[in-house]
Amino acid sequence: MPSIINLLEVCGILSFNLNQQQILELFYYFPEKYKVDIIPSYDMDSLLLETSVKAMMDIISQKASFGDALIANHVNHFFKEKTVFVSWDAIHFKHLLSVKALTPNEFLLSKLAKDI
Repeated sequence: MPSIINLLEVCGILSFNLNQQQILELFYYFPEKYKVDIIPSYDMDSLLLETSVKAMMDIISQKASFGDALIANHVNHFFKEKTVFVSWDAIHFKHLLSVKALTPNEFLLSKLAKDI
């Protein structure tokens, strides 16, 4: 039995070669097609799990790896517009975040760093 994390990881890897519809079909039809159970099931009545999985799939569908999607989901959920996300891989996050993503060098050269 693969876990929901394993399935999301596969979707994230394949998101670079598949379109959004293909990624969603892979995610939702994987258990039926391969006759496996996913644990915990994404059919569970847990609103938190549904919301988290949906948010992750929305991000993964934008051509994000699972790791990047996990970080982006957390940032989008917990941080406000005026926050700046600093990462060596800022380019991976620029289209995934609701906040500004900058490399450390971009941040240091920005007016934002001067205000600190």
